[in-house]
Amino acid sequence: MLGIPSDCDGVVVDSKVTADAILVDVLQTTFDRTDLGALTQDMFGRRLVDIIQLMEERAGKVLSPAERIALQQQIDAEVAERAPAVPETTEIYRSLGLPVAVVSNSAFPRLRRSVERTGLLPLTGAQLYSAEDVGRPKPAPDAYLHAAHQLGLDPRHCLVIEDSLTGLRAARAAGIRVLGFLGGSHIGAAYAARLMEAGAMDVFADMRELPDLIAIAEQAP
Repeated sequence: MLGIPSDCDGVVVDSKVTADAILVDVLQTTFDRTDLGALTQDMFGRRLVDIIQLMEERAGKVLSPAERIALQQQIDAEVAERAPAVPETTEIYRSLGLPVAVVSNSAFPRLRRSVERTGLLPLTGAQLYSAEDVGRPKPAPDAYLHAAHQLGLDPRHCLVIEDSLTGLRAARAAGIRVLGFLGGSHIGAAYAARLMEAGAMDVFADMRELPDLIAIAEQAP
């Protein structure tokens, strides 16, 4: 039996476009800059705390630790409340009959609230893992290795669902096969090739394709 450690943002919730809009709006006010849209384009898949620190460097303004925490909590809370669920993810994950964990670089309160709002929490239970709580963030393998261990499975018997290169690299570093998900509203036409080049075993854009892809993976050595 396979276990399914899944990314959250971009797989369970379609948060990237919403998060970018919130991020730019809040950081624009905080740093008094009008060019933050361009400055954040290379930050897909990073932890919010790392994004804030990078923005401090790029904007030339240093926040106090308290200001940094408050800013992170404000952005996380808004994203968790406003990001819509990815269509079909909750229903398909429930139908698989496989153990599912959700693994994210986001802080745990945002992760839990996002999963809760989609209705997936009864399936995952406590199998929610924020990278900041279990070791180094993605692209380090720590969070996915931890999830596999908590599911009671060898990493080789897991299959990660990821939409970002950062997350894909984390899973591959953990020795876990990856399916690249292209269904988020932020994914461009060329992204499938990038995921495949980085080591995805396959890519898909509609969650209804997942059961067949898992069946293929279960037959592979």
